[in-house]
Amino acid sequence: MDSHGTVVERYLTCLAAHDWDGLAATIADQGLIREGPFCDRIEGKQRYVSYLRKVLTNLKGHRLDVQRISQVNPRLAYVELTEAFEVDGADAEWPECLRFEQDDDGLISHVSVFFKQRGADAAAPTAAGRPVR
Repeated sequence: MDSHGTVVERYLTCLAAHDWDGLAATIADQGLIREGPFCDRIEGKQRYVSYLRKVLTNLKGHRLDVQRISQVNPRLAYVELTEAFEVDGADAEWPECLRFEQDDDGLISHVSVFFKQRGADAAAPTAAGRPVR
């Protein structure tokens, strides 16, 4: 990769396209850690790419909508996005924030996944992500 900032963008493009080889090229060969929203942890590039391939290829209609990429410095970026897919024929949406750390070569070495929470006063969402009134 020619620029630290473009690695995260390339990762997101490849993830959305389910381009597993392209995605793997954005990740450090050694030391990758992915921490998930349920306090789950995956270590290693191959295990992480295999995990994503298994989960995302089984989600019908999977798509990403990136709202914002905040490059804090050459080694740290935050991404706000919504993952959408179908559950029992209904659209579902998950707003998330991802934290990316990059190594000295600019490759992704750490990914943290956080689900955004709706406020206590917000109506509960339906499967389609719309409030119930």
